[in-house]
Amino acid sequence: MLSAKDFKSHYELTSEEEQLLKELAPLMEEHKEEFTEDFYGYIMSHKETAEFFPTEEKLDRHRKLIARWFMDLFGGKYDDSYIRNLRHVGKVHVNIKLDGHFVNTSMARMRRFLSEIIESHVPQDKREEGVIAVSKILDINLDILTSSYRQEELRKYFLSFRVEKTLVNWIERFTYGLNLILALALGVVSVAIVALFAQDVIGIFRKADPDSIIAALGSLLIIWLMIELLDTEISHLKGRKLQIKVFVGVIMVAFLRKVLIAGFQHEELLSFVSKVGTLLVLGIVYWLVVRAERE
Repeated sequence: MLSAKDFKSHYELTSEEEQLLKELAPLMEEHKEEFTEDFYGYIMSHKETAEFFPTEEKLDRHRKLIARWFMDLFGGKYDDSYIRNLRHVGKVHVNIKLDGHFVNTSMARMRRFLSEIIESHVPQDKREEGVIAVSKILDINLDILTSSYRQEELRKYFLSFRVEKTLVNWIERFTYGLNLILALALGVVSVAIVALFAQDVIGIFRKADPDSIIAALGSLLIIWLMIELLDTEISHLKGRKLQIKVFVGVIMVAFLRKVLIAGFQHEELLSFVSKVGTLLVLGIVYWLVVRAERE
């Protein structure tokens, strides 16, 4: 955390300028009431800031605090205690949820007010030096006051970022685990289908009828389908893009098997035509998906 020495060094506030600010104190004491009137006239003209002073008692108490802060600008003593007090004021502004915009606009108004006082009452040979010294101490004040807003924003951002990162990492791991389970399940189902295919092949030699051949062809199609699904899932686990066409192909193969079986089982014409129609629609969808993935 920056010290008073750091701030004075970074803003190049010299000891001569500190002394000049101290010399301006009697002049500013004369215009202290004028400053508070101007400052609170501005504050109370905006409903966003006026709402912080619902009672006259609270407004008067705050006037005294602002008047003290105003005169501290010309105290000539800008040590670590001065910096700590400013940080406390900044934290109070954040806690009461005062928009930082009004801190900046109020400081800009104060800068103009002090410049006019210096231009009107300070000897010409010291005006420029006085304006520069006042600008530096105001810049230091503004920096410290607004730093509390920056710290609060960073705190919220990093808290949100940590929570979001943890949540995303957990979901990614959970999803990866589900994909592993899915790949394992596909492997188990594939083994079962190979066994079913073997049973259908044996049935061909035992029964030697067309139904056994169609059943074996259907099982063979499903094996091909499982190979495609496994290959897609493994590619996805390796970080490659998921191909939607594979899943459309799965549905197509399932309907193709139904069409083949329906043809040999002599199903009703309407039922058979509906299956063929569905297969045709799936073929069109498959073609559209392949084309879209290529583009």
